[in-house]
Amino acid sequence: MKKSLSHKLDLVFTTFIEATSLITTGASISRIVAPILACACEILGGRGAFAILDEDGTHTRISYAPPTRTGRQALRQDEIRLDGLAASIYRTAKVSVVRNVNSSEALGSLYSLGSKLKSATVVGASLRYRRIRIGAIGVVGARTLSPRPEDLELFEVLARQAAVAIKNAREFERTQTLSITDGLTGAYNYRFLIDALRKEVGVAERYREVFSIIMIDVDSLKEYNDVHGHLGGSEVIRQVARVAASTIRAIDMLCKYGGDEFMVLLPRTLKHGSAICAERLREGIEKHKFHGEEVTGKITASLGIASYPEDGRTVQDLIASADKALYRAKRHGRNTVWLSGKRTPFSPS
Repeated sequence: MKKSLSHKLDLVFTTFIEATSLITTGASISRIVAPILACACEILGGRGAFAILDEDGTHTRISYAPPTRTGRQALRQDEIRLDGLAASIYRTAKVSVVRNVNSSEALGSLYSLGSKLKSATVVGASLRYRRIRIGAIGVVGARTLSPRPEDLELFEVLARQAAVAIKNAREFERTQTLSITDGLTGAYNYRFLIDALRKEVGVAERYREVFSIIMIDVDSLKEYNDVHGHLGGSEVIRQVARVAASTIRAIDMLCKYGGDEFMVLLPRTLKHGSAICAERLREGIEKHKFHGEEVTGKITASLGIASYPEDGRTVQDLIASADKALYRAKRHGRNTVWLSGKRTPFSPS
């Protein structure tokens, strides 16, 4: 079913609220661009989206694939040589629609997440800030993709605002005028989280201590947004943060990890203790009454747990272990707590 123009306008508006929030947390460019690419996919009905960013002569490609049935989206960043169709879209001032693109050849310069399409349609636009070209953005769709004129106009607006967001993100990065809290939820931001995890790993390694992390993902938020709009979804995320903050201990740290994901850092806490805390979080979110959930279904959360040093001795390995546990929780019915390395969900009994 095609989305209405008012829904798409709401999506563009809330996307840049989220992007601005991510900028002020010090999130990476790829994390800031991800919701913009998701918005582009939804506006045009694409199978995937990409951004090509230019900084000091180096071209970085960010590829995005929408969430699968398990709710996990794909995001990849790499450096490319600007040529072929990528160079053409990068240099074109207006929105361009390129049809009958051979996916095995030309798409390779645009999109790195693969495609089962034998022939594709690509909609692209240059990213410019005050007449300075800083990159390109585009959507990859089926051969039959035929965007309406109003959708192409909205995509052009998205491209202009994306250029502003990217420029602002780079300025924030250079000046380091960054808050340690997320503007939407008041939780600690992504940059603070990574610094805190690095310090916690150092302390635990030196004094032979343990700690755990809990990754929290709100279930079925896309379905809620489809009915109540992304402003309604943002309010759900705010309330989830309040429930979590009121549930954890004073020494624990609630941090915003992604668009609808949080992470709790629990110092000096074994895996079983963190599982009990996670179960309280899950239960608190399940019992909380969110506006409009009687229409779209109960708002719940899935949680994944990893502990140092059992599940990893580096920040990257710990996050990967928690993310894998969260993936299992989402895949096996949602609204559950899953511990890294376990084959069944956690049960408090």
